[in-house]
Amino acid sequence: MLKCLGLTLPLCALITGCQTTNKRNACDGFAPFRPKLETTVYILQNDRLFANYVAAHNRLLSSLGCGK
Repeated sequence: MLKCLGLTLPLCALITGCQTTNKRNACDGFAPFRPKLETTVYILQNDRLFANYVAAHNRLLSSLGCGK
């Protein structure tokens, strides 16, 4: 039992040294939608619900400071 404990402690120390320290950002993996003017006009005329979703998405990202 004591031998296992003697091996476990150095292995745990080795494993903890391998952890990454990268900080995650709230913006990782997200980008604002920026369609062309023609696309925006088409969406506004034909799919207002989707246009509202895009606007809400972009507002959220803007409030988090993403996409600058």
